[in-house]
Amino acid sequence: MCGIAGYVTSNEGNDLSRFLRPLADAMRHRGPDDEGYFHEPGVGLAVRRLSIVDLVCGGQPISNEDGAIHVVFNGEIYNYIELRADLEKRGHRLSTRGDTETLVHLYEEHGVEMLRFLRGMFAFALWDSRKKLLLLARDRLGKKPLNYGLIGDTLYFCSELATLLDQKLALWEIEPDALAAYLIFGFISAPQTIVKQIRKLPPAHYLVWRAGDVKVQRYWSFDQSEKIVCSYDEAVGLVREKLDESIRLRLRSDVPVGLLLSGGLDSNTLLARLVRGSGQKVNAFTIGFTQKEYDESEIARTSARHFGVEHHLLVGDPDLLKLLPDVVRHYGEPSADKSVLPTMLLCGLTSRYVKVALSGDGGDEAFAGYPKHWLKSWQHYVSGFFPSRLRERWTLDSMKGRLWQQTKIMEKLRRRLLPETRSLFSGEFFSGRFFRSIATQMLQRQTAPFLAGLVHEFWSGKLNAFDRILHWDNTEPLPYSLLTKLDIASMARSLEVRSPFLDHEFVELCAKLPRRWKVNGKKGKRILRDLVAPDLPPEVLGAPKRGFSVPLGQWWRNEARQQIRDGLFPLHSALQPFIEEKAAAHLLDQHQSGRANHAQRLWNLWVLNEWARTFLRN
Repeated sequence: MCGIAGYVTSNEGNDLSRFLRPLADAMRHRGPDDEGYFHEPGVGLAVRRLSIVDLVCGGQPISNEDGAIHVVFNGEIYNYIELRADLEKRGHRLSTRGDTETLVHLYEEHGVEMLRFLRGMFAFALWDSRKKLLLLARDRLGKKPLNYGLIGDTLYFCSELATLLDQKLALWEIEPDALAAYLIFGFISAPQTIVKQIRKLPPAHYLVWRAGDVKVQRYWSFDQSEKIVCSYDEAVGLVREKLDESIRLRLRSDVPVGLLLSGGLDSNTLLARLVRGSGQKVNAFTIGFTQKEYDESEIARTSARHFGVEHHLLVGDPDLLKLLPDVVRHYGEPSADKSVLPTMLLCGLTSRYVKVALSGDGGDEAFAGYPKHWLKSWQHYVSGFFPSRLRERWTLDSMKGRLWQQTKIMEKLRRRLLPETRSLFSGEFFSGRFFRSIATQMLQRQTAPFLAGLVHEFWSGKLNAFDRILHWDNTEPLPYSLLTKLDIASMARSLEVRSPFLDHEFVELCAKLPRRWKVNGKKGKRILRDLVAPDLPPEVLGAPKRGFSVPLGQWWRNEARQQIRDGLFPLHSALQPFIEEKAAAHLLDQHQSGRANHAQRLWNLWVLNEWARTFLRN
């Protein structure tokens, strides 16, 4: 695992190599073991390396035999052994035992089509000096980040947005559409970032720069409309086989591999399959809380004891909030997933013992594990597919009058709905009272077309409601909230996290499973439960889903009462054209008096203000 950065410019006389070391130094946490650089007129590459495979000879950048192709790489190619064997049969000479070198030789063999052969998590930059071409690419599901900005005649890129912002390459301007998306969803989707001048490369996309021309293309997608034809028992066997294969590939490492263990079904399934399949010693790591409604540590302890693994537990408390500046500093843009706090604490604990850990992320998206997936009525499906703070505060009726005055999309959507779902227009879907109460009129006007387009995009296509929601979960919250959080929290603590449920072949298989094999009554993950039931203790298998969160609402009324007030006020000057400060103060007063629970909304605003204070000092 690494951090990568660099630049390419059509003005070869402009020597920008002075940026390489500062870019790399800012990402030392992503790769404390090694650093490397390459530059020639018009292009520069930098890398910080966390050594996992081929500890001695796996340094970067890596080049092909004649030194014409150079690559810096963040991530892991899990099928590198098979790729390497095939390349050697084709006459390529590889000088290392690692996965990075396979990239330059795959590119020689296949060009950009190389991406379809890769099985792993990755973001990389490849320079072809013969063609004067830069290739940037990102893995299919968005496990590894890559940001870029075209500033003047130069394209800069970096693993972390914060690193680019710190270089002061431009006078950064807030992107209003991205800000609106953050206030509504709690995350910002590619290609936007919070600033206008920098973009995210979307998952399953690559970028080609040549002579100043930039093209971005998708190279993979998965089909949720085509369903598998087999018996249920056969499907259980297929899922078991593919999951075991995914775990086996992710155990390829020259250092020990641990497990992030919660009380949930996903991580406990991994533990069961690990113990059954690998026979190797497992170190499991858990974070707990003194508040019982948030604590899963007892379930995790039961599972660890059942399987005879070494279990490490850390208990979180209000001191977690002291991590916020560190969290914002690493994110580089606001993100409202408050579980980043315990995740970062857990990764810190884990990194004391191992460099690599498996996690159960992606199981909910693969097997319909969220409560919204279990609800029977179509209206509940749709009202549930956005975060609760959104569906509680923004009705489609209100959008019709306020945001979509210039479109006829409302009536088109209404005609497409089944009769029993037309009440959505006066119901709880896409609720935006919070957005309208906190956003200035200017921000609401500026972002109305963008928000209308988001809803139109959701409704387009032929998927049924259930698969539409799962597809949205896999392509929006998963990469831009959950996986971003996981990358930031783990790499901030120099830990590599691997997610077997996010193997793209496993995701493709799960997308073909019909709803009845995922949801059973008021429980999701039917097929996964049946697969692992013989191995798990009953108290683990039957444990209620809690999620991974922190008791912010309680803390902000008690121990951290003043801390949240200091974090929110005064509002940074750059935010004042977009956010109503009096409305924010009203939310806080309501929350601290006990009249309402605005914990998530206050967290969103606190993170936003902390981001502005950190990165918009001028």
